[in-house]
Amino acid sequence: MKRLTLTFILTVTLIAVSATAQRPTMRFKKLAYQMPTKWFATAEAQAIADTVVKYQFPSGGWAKNNDWNLPADEGGRLKARQEVWQQIHSADGVGATIDNGATTSEMLLLAKVYEATGKKKYREAFIRGLNYLLEAQYDNGGWPQYYPFKPLNSEGHAFYSNHITFNDNAMVNVLTMMREVYEERTSYYKALRIPDKLKQRLHESFDRGIECILNCQIRKDGRLTVWCQQHDEKTFAPAPARSYELASFTGSHETPNILELLMSLPNPSDRVVEAVTAAVEWLKAHALKDVRLESFVNAEGQRDRRLVHHFGATTWARYYDLDTEEPYVCDRDGRPQPSLEYIGHERRNGYGWYGETPREIIEAFPAWLSQVRPQ
Repeated sequence: MKRLTLTFILTVTLIAVSATAQRPTMRFKKLAYQMPTKWFATAEAQAIADTVVKYQFPSGGWAKNNDWNLPADEGGRLKARQEVWQQIHSADGVGATIDNGATTSEMLLLAKVYEATGKKKYREAFIRGLNYLLEAQYDNGGWPQYYPFKPLNSEGHAFYSNHITFNDNAMVNVLTMMREVYEERTSYYKALRIPDKLKQRLHESFDRGIECILNCQIRKDGRLTVWCQQHDEKTFAPAPARSYELASFTGSHETPNILELLMSLPNPSDRVVEAVTAAVEWLKAHALKDVRLESFVNAEGQRDRRLVHHFGATTWARYYDLDTEEPYVCDRDGRPQPSLEYIGHERRNGYGWYGETPREIIEAFPAWLSQVRPQ
């Protein structure tokens, strides 16, 4: 009897441990990108996909920053779903976005679960997402951060989210997914059996997006440079967003992402080669030599960040002034400052002011150039 009881307890424990192990607690975006192929056939994956389908906006997109695999109250990492539901059914329907990986991450998960299960509801939701992305694109090839657009603010002005948005890889994420779908680059996109007519629309949309990127590249004193986080949707001029996100040249984040996309194009045009070459040269000229970002514990016992001298290191600022081309940081008061110690602890540690991503682009550039334009 004791042996049977012990066996029962052990069995229940193993089941509980197994169930816990199957339940991913990582952020949703990582889950969509990183879980092994076989996981997408599990009941857990289908339950998450069902939640994603349930909270898809009528427009076809999704709200941002939702970890659909977590309960609403776990770690505060998922917005209360009731709020999302109310947002979906609000009069203006505002809320769907490509910001912070939203919409493209949900679509990726749906594609993988559809390949694993063949359940048509996941394919249908994915195609609604494709149509959302196509509908949201401006005629000039760019994408706003939110679509449908947010209404005018109290002063009668459009929100910055209407601008063409490169911030946090928004537009690059969309273009990358579109190309992978119409070229059927993966088994899960091939499994969707996207109609040829829709694939052709995606291809045309991608080409317009590349044209928009080239049109947005900032030209100063007659020379091409890099890109801003967002650009005016009518004039292509660099544009501001939040109070600490001023119109600027971007170094460490958005520009390298754009360059990676442009350098992935087969048989790039002379204009693309010119754009990439100019941006790489600008990045090389604006590198911060023998400097790196350091995390430390300050005198108050708080985690903090600072730039320190480090021989041989190279980093880039996220922002460079449009007039002086000097690097800067910015607090919520909207006043640019030369270095981190001049802004408050909250913004100093709550934003990506510096990064090293351009190094990979710069190192890859010579081989890329010799391949696309052999001497």
